[in-house]
Amino acid sequence: MAKLSILALVLILNTLHFWAESDSFTISAEVERTAIVHLEKDFISTYISDLEIYPKFFPNIVSVKKLNETDSEWLYRVEAPLASPYELTFVLEDRSSLADTLMFESKDKAKDYLYCNAALSTAGERKTKVDFVFKISITREKASDVHFLAGILGEKFLSARMKEKLEGDLETFISKATKDMYLASRTAGK
Repeated sequence: MAKLSILALVLILNTLHFWAESDSFTISAEVERTAIVHLEKDFISTYISDLEIYPKFFPNIVSVKKLNETDSEWLYRVEAPLASPYELTFVLEDRSSLADTLMFESKDKAKDYLYCNAALSTAGERKTKVDFVFKISITREKASDVHFLAGILGEKFLSARMKEKLEGDLETFISKATKDMYLASRTAGK
């Protein structure tokens, strides 16, 4: 009976492994947050356009390097349980079309995708509403290219964990960047 159970378990694991390795594997997350900042919209627009704030305040964004007038290279650290952290490079294009909207989007949308958007609107005197949208997607040929347990855990489970992590990271960014904005506004006399 024990040999039959072990054989069944091996057969199930081999089937899962084959299934996990046969199709491409994508994990993704999208988070949205709104913040009210008690500063003028123009000051906030200038502040969030500075690419140096993102590695400073957004967890796991290691660096952002301006490549030319519209493109920048973002290095993002992925931390997965039971695995060594690894880094992904995204080349983002500044697609901001309005003064009150900041939008960066991956030029290559096939393998790894990153999207950052902040829309500003006046919410009262010296009060600005900032709506943030952050999306990330990672696609690999095999599940094991994402994580050695990815085929067993599945895309939905890992995407949900990624979303939880991204929600916390965006909250951290909003909190730290807002505090720094207030400090910068006092220093600038705004």
